[in-house]
Amino acid sequence: MIEEHKQVYLEFFVSKTRNLVVSHKIGYNTVEDPIFKLRWVLPTLRRDLLLIKNQVPLFLLTHLLETSKLAPSISLNKLAFNFFDYSVRKPKGFWAQHHNLGAKHLLDLFRKTFIPGRSSPTPPTQCCDNMFSGLRGNNSRTKTSNTTCFGKICCLKARTRAETLPRSTSLTPLRRPPPPPPLPPRPFLGLIVSAKKLRTRGIKFQLRKNVDTPLDICFKNGLLEIPLLVFDDFISSLISNSVAFEHFNMTCTTEMTSYVTFMSCLTDREEDTLFLCAKGIIENYFGTSEEVTMFFKNIGKVIALSLCQSYLANVFDGVNKFKIHKTPWRTLSSSAAIILLLLTIAQTFFVAFDYFSPPKN
Repeated sequence: MIEEHKQVYLEFFVSKTRNLVVSHKIGYNTVEDPIFKLRWVLPTLRRDLLLIKNQVPLFLLTHLLETSKLAPSISLNKLAFNFFDYSVRKPKGFWAQHHNLGAKHLLDLFRKTFIPGRSSPTPPTQCCDNMFSGLRGNNSRTKTSNTTCFGKICCLKARTRAETLPRSTSLTPLRRPPPPPPLPPRPFLGLIVSAKKLRTRGIKFQLRKNVDTPLDICFKNGLLEIPLLVFDDFISSLISNSVAFEHFNMTCTTEMTSYVTFMSCLTDREEDTLFLCAKGIIENYFGTSEEVTMFFKNIGKVIALSLCQSYLANVFDGVNKFKIHKTPWRTLSSSAAIILLLLTIAQTFFVAFDYFSPPKN
């Protein structure tokens, strides 16, 4: 829909840039901007900013924010959290725990806020994050040469050369450490069945409270506790794009993929989704229960996941190994049901026998 208004916005932008001053600062007022007068713009903008195809490296956005000096007293993370706070329901003080959270881009930043127990700052792992480290601080290269991509390569080359040079005969020969023992074979973990079938096995479902993310799932003693999932257009877009990002990034963890796999197993049919909604586990603002079921089912079809390395491995393993503990009352009731069934069969046999073989007078 925004394609229809490109010409209008372009003319408005050109009119704003005709009277530029030397300092390249424009007097800007969002109240007069026609794009912010439309009610659907901000929700659409929040969703489009987290599409995987629209991602820009976070260190570049941080440098642009610092250079522009538009908000010198606020960090990029805090600015982003304030903007997306309307679309993501979080408890008070949640965003403050993630102001120093490191990420590759905005999608990765919000994906990490959904990971259970992830509130401490994480250093960037990509080499390109340190290539521009000279832009953040002073212009001295001597302080950051060991942290840049070129510096890391030079240090690795020098270390390799030092190890391969011939040593003096007076020195003891360098002994290589023994190779590490082979890892034990990982047990096979299978998927779980739907919520309806789990209930027939005796597993109980309960809404887990006092947690910050819907991914914080636990299973203990036959009780499966699942946090609340407020499911709407924004969350569905965030989940699908996060799964796509985890699939196409080799150094990324797979928490969101594991969660989608878990939910796609539970919501096999529409009645399973209705049950989870009745339990308060899912708040459906996305559409019908069938549409929610098809959302998880369609994404679950294209997911490639190793359950042994999933953060929900213990949950999958515990649910699959759970067995109903037999009690004396359960055994007694089962025996009574079997005896009643046998008596019913015997009664039916004698009635049929009297009918087809009446006694002779």
